[in-house]
Amino acid sequence: MLSLILPTYKERESLPILIPKIVESLGAAEYEIIVVDDDSPDKTWEVARGLAQRHPQLHVIRRVGRRGLSSAVIEGFLAAKGDVFVVMDADGQHDIGLILKLADAARENGGMSMGSRYMEGGSVGDWTGFRAWASRIGTALAHWVCQVRVTDPMSGFFAVSRGTFEEVLPRLNPKGFKILLDLLVHVPANTQVKELPFSFQERIGGVSKFSTQVRLQYLEFLYDATVGRYLPLTLIKYCVVGVMGVAVNLAAYAIVSLLLNESPQFGLFSTPLLAGIEAAIVFNFFFNNAWTFSYAKLRGWKAVTGFAKYNVVCAFGAFANIAVTAFLYRGGMGTVSSLAIGAFIGMMWNYTIGRLFTWNV
Repeated sequence: MLSLILPTYKERESLPILIPKIVESLGAAEYEIIVVDDDSPDKTWEVARGLAQRHPQLHVIRRVGRRGLSSAVIEGFLAAKGDVFVVMDADGQHDIGLILKLADAARENGGMSMGSRYMEGGSVGDWTGFRAWASRIGTALAHWVCQVRVTDPMSGFFAVSRGTFEEVLPRLNPKGFKILLDLLVHVPANTQVKELPFSFQERIGGVSKFSTQVRLQYLEFLYDATVGRYLPLTLIKYCVVGVMGVAVNLAAYAIVSLLLNESPQFGLFSTPLLAGIEAAIVFNFFFNNAWTFSYAKLRGWKAVTGFAKYNVVCAFGAFANIAVTAFLYRGGMGTVSSLAIGAFIGMMWNYTIGRLFTWNV
């Protein structure tokens, strides 16, 4: 069976046009269509459910509180019943006539196949100026990290066998927006990838997803695929937030000391000291939630419970910091060195346990 995955976001206009064309093109083939929608504000998922009433091969997954193209496609793969998966955009820019050819090619190779805009016979359509230039630069950078050499690693139109997907699933990055590139980074170097030319067509509806945020996510993906294997980007972000948190801590300590007219003191129950620590915890939680772990951002009640969990994690981190610092200092190590090592231990505790316990990543 062929499983066609359509990740959607704000595709309300295009789906009613696209789905009937796909059904007509696939004809008597054994297939299913899975629309994975990230809770579009235009209620694309609602339109898809309406279409499913007329097309029983169509299934709809509405993801609430979860965002991201790669994670949507992965979720579609996991829900699929087919032996081969085909992924295409839902805005009508991919060639519907290639769906079966891509599926057959992936089956024959026992691996992957893809539509390429950059091989002979393919084209990017009417792209000009910055978009065309950015695509070329992105493609050149992608070649740097791929295990398998292809002409268009940034394509969003491809097929992969179930076996190949399941082999690399544990290593895939749900933060990305180019799932094909992620697959090409992690598949064995001898994986066969069949390329078929296609030309980008005019968009049926919706708007381009090629935003500044998407471009930044792509750069983050490249980092994760190279240096990030040894030094995670989330750790670097966490450290940056931590440094800013120190400034918040000191500022809050100074302000509360001034308001209470207290001289500097470092007792366990010093009000300014506790106020500074809690101010830093509040700042760090919200900044990490919005930036460091934006791909797993906590919202609503989950943010409230997450903040409570983060306070617990940081309490243990503070204890570890103080305990290590005191142990090293009493053992004869210098003040600055003791403080630095203690702070590092506390930070690594907060990062490691906070990531798992608070954000579940």
